[in-house]
Amino acid sequence: MNTVPKFNTSLLCRASFPAELEDDGGRCIVEVTVYRLNAVAVHTFLLDGPDPLLRHLGLPETDTYITKHDIDDLVTVVRIIREEAPAWQH
Repeated sequence: MNTVPKFNTSLLCRASFPAELEDDGGRCIVEVTVYRLNAVAVHTFLLDGPDPLLRHLGLPETDTYITKHDIDDLVTVVRIIREEAPAWQH
């Protein structure tokens, strides 16, 4: 029987929307995701920073931003996807 605690996250909500890059005015998609971390993930994040979380989620470090909340087990991950977003509807 394996009782070793494992690093884990739970998806709470996700949203994405088209945006415009400030540096060159190019179109992109911004994806915002909120995760709840288990105790192992919280301690790892506090001790080692965001890199283990990025690896766990399979996300690149480039254009990915993580915000930790006052509640220790919640994080928001924001990704900027620099492919051209579909034309905006007016």
